[in-house]
This record gives sequence, C-alpha cells and structure tokens, in this order.
Amino acid sequence: MKKIFGLLLISAVILAGTTSCKSKQKVVNISGANIEAADTRTAQPVVEESIESNERTIDERFSMAEGETNTNAFYKKFHVVVGSFSIQSNAKNLQRTLNSEGNNAIIVVNEQGMFRVLIASYDDYSQARNKITQISNRYQDAWVLRQK
Repeated sequence: MKKIFGLLLISAVILAGTTSCKSKQKVVNISGANIEAADTRTAQPVVEESIESNERTIDERFSMAEGETNTNAFYKKFHVVVGSFSIQSNAKNLQRTLNSEGNNAIIVVNEQGMFRVLIASYDDYSQARNKITQISNRYQDAWVLRQK
C-alpha cells in the first residue's frame, strides 16, 4: 500500500510540474505588426573617400554664426574643423582659446544647427590637409569642411 501511495504521489508531482509550466497567455496577432518602419532620419552630410583612410572631408551648407565678422576666411573653399557643438557658447569657448593662442578661428553654423569651430581656411585642399597634419597631436578628430 505504501508503494502504491508513493507511486501515485510521485506521479502527481511530475504531472503537476509538467502542466504548470505552460503559458496561460493567448497569442494575439496585431494587424500591421509586420510593416517596416519608415526612415525618418535627416540626410547626413556627404563624406568623400580620399586616398588616406584617416582623412575625413564633409560637404555641407553652412553660414557664419551670429557675431562673426571674418568673411575672408568664410569665403575660402576648404575649412579645418577642430570642434563641433550643438550649443553656441561651447563653440565660443573653444574659439576664445584658439584665438588666445594666436589663431583666427571662426564659428559657422550648418543647417542642422551644429556650430563648427574653424581653425583655418584655405583655397587649396592640400593646405587644409597639411594644417590637419600640423595640429593632429592636439586635435586628433580635425577634419575638412567644404561648402555645398
């Protein structure tokens, strides 16, 4: 009798264990769940591939930031960017530092509202690349900006 009772008890435990693991939730199909989301990101600047893999040149539209007066540098074709900020006061702080070191940095703003700090501007691309080589120890992420 004890053996039968023990077998029944073990069988009940096994049966209860295997049936209690099942999910009691119903599967619901949502109409439209398999539709891909539309890409709502804004267009990114065009990055040109160059001979060297570490070169970075971006074409974008930009204008002089409020208060900037160095139109001579603005109308050059190639600009060396050493900082890019979403807040103009941060760009101004970098500009002050650069100018106190003898540079003639200017700030431009692109169509997305990013403030670019330009340390130098040139008519020739190779001059801009040479400037990046000169400042690469301090500004490892410097890059060339060209007006669209």
